[in-house]
Amino acid sequence: MAKRESIASLIPASQDIYRKIVFEIADGIIGIDSHGTIRLCNPAAEAIFGWKPGELLDKPLDVLLPERLHSFHHKLVSGFEHGNADARYMGQRDANTVGRRADGSEIHCGITILRTSAAGEPMMIAVVRDISDHVRYQNDLKRLAETDSLSGLLNRRAFREQAARHLFSGGEKEVSVTLFDLDGFKSVNDRFGHDAGDEVIVRFSDVLRSTVRAEDIIGRWGGEEFILCLPGPADMARSVVERVRARFTEIEFRWEGHEPINLTVSAGIVTVPAGAARLDDMVACADRGLYEAKRGGRDRLVSVDMEEVALAS
Repeated sequence: MAKRESIASLIPASQDIYRKIVFEIADGIIGIDSHGTIRLCNPAAEAIFGWKPGELLDKPLDVLLPERLHSFHHKLVSGFEHGNADARYMGQRDANTVGRRADGSEIHCGITILRTSAAGEPMMIAVVRDISDHVRYQNDLKRLAETDSLSGLLNRRAFREQAARHLFSGGEKEVSVTLFDLDGFKSVNDRFGHDAGDEVIVRFSDVLRSTVRAEDIIGRWGGEEFILCLPGPADMARSVVERVRARFTEIEFRWEGHEPINLTVSAGIVTVPAGAARLDDMVACADRGLYEAKRGGRDRLVSVDMEEVALAS
């Protein structure tokens, strides 16, 4: 009998402990009923999502989600509710849930959802952690690993990965690859110094960014060579490349103690049906066109027919 009384005396104490944990823990805790209505919300959750105390209660869970995710999240929650698992984590590695704060801004969340019941009614509990800083840090690391430090463009490895996927995406009938080479770049370094050479690379990179289309992929191939992957018809790709060349030629470089100069760029381009060739083969053909442009006097674009190259080899 004494043992039963001892156990009974612990029940109110344990409830107080759980209540203290819920209200003081740094992670947000949100409970929703079978209709998706918020029935439980601790102060940490209100702080994470930017709501005032008590404002979230009795509101639909949708107020914590961007509108574009409502349908997807409803299916996800329904699938979990009727599934076999009693817990699921929704924030592993690259996968994370996007939440919406009261002011409309978005945050990245790691969320563990638990299935339980309260007063005989089914309820799901979400334990929420704001991982926005972690996601930003990971994105920064990824960007640093993929970006050429001087030009701010994709480095060779990152360009190869993105362009290779693009070549076989099936979204376009044709795809072009262009290689650029800055004419007389070595003489710029020799005459004006390496800081001047760096400026030329930065300025040409700016021309590329401001001239190409949103769907084009730009990279620094190495040294004074740059590369473009352009989805769409051959004449459209050539038009983009010619605009790049013309705009770069208009730039007047001024270095102290020297007369202003204008520089030019040469390019080679190859166009194939989407999915018809490997990136390496296209780059080799574009490089052949670039060689012909240099040999022909520089400051020009030379197109290469991939089939003719294959026959010649």
